Amino acid sequence: MDNKSRGLSTSDMRILRTLLGRYAARYHLAGPEKDNLIERTFQALASNPEIFFEIPVEQAAAETMHRIYAGR
Repeated sequence: MDNKSRGLSTSDMRILRTLLGRYAARYHLAGPEKDNLIERTFQALASNPEIFFEIPVEQAAAETMHRIYAGR
């Protein structure tokens, strides 16, 4: 099986959501706004899991979240 065809496992998703929660803190959001930013970022990353084979996870998460936050 090719690495690029691998999706996110349950463990991957849990770790990614934890990471996104920490990253969302830098935008000083709370409650539904923070949850929405995390969810939108998670969905963007989950729909394009091959990005994790192109750049580090931390970079992908930070860049994606910033792009979503800036576009709101």
